[in-house]
Amino acid sequence: MTTLLLAIALAAAPEQDGLDRLAAALRTAKAWEAEFVQLYTPEGFAEGTSDTGTLTVAPPARLRFDYTSGSPRVFATDGRVGRLVDPVAGSCDALRLDVGVWGRLPLAAVLDPPAARHAFTVEQAGRTLRLIPREPSPELTEISLTLDAKNMPQKVTVRDASGSTNQFSFSRWRAAGEPQAIFFQPSLPGSLPCPPGEW
Repeated sequence: MTTLLLAIALAAAPEQDGLDRLAAALRTAKAWEAEFVQLYTPEGFAEGTSDTGTLTVAPPARLRFDYTSGSPRVFATDGRVGRLVDPVAGSCDALRLDVGVWGRLPLAAVLDPPAARHAFTVEQAGRTLRLIPREPSPELTEISLTLDAKNMPQKVTVRDASGSTNQFSFSRWRAAGEPQAIFFQPSLPGSLPCPPGEW
């Protein structure tokens, strides 16, 4: 009887999809670091522009891109506010990430599976996930997410309505200690983190 109940329970248990496996992999450490290459290709162009840098992720909703090529700049979110800081230009822009804004960001696909499923239709083929927004947006028509053998992001490609693509390739994922909260609230040298406004 016990064997029969176990078999029924296992048959009824939903199979983990790629988003669940990714979330589980991220939860095995307090934070993660990886190298990234970002390639932005505007619609109609055969070649795009590339940037490189380091990504830091601290589940469930904190993330920071440190760009090391070209002009050094930082994009980070602490889960509530997203900030883009460019020390050379002397600019710091911030946007409050309410539930609606967060759900539409590509970050949700990586960090928050329930938010991703709420905002996107998810299709899976092997290790590649295709996320289609439930509500059409000119900024975002599709996200393609490919996982590596350890269920960490290997490639994330974002496509907008015009056909432009923004592709991130990740390598050298490694577990890290949890950074202090201020790490995800970047600011200009000698200044406090800029308050949220409109981008």
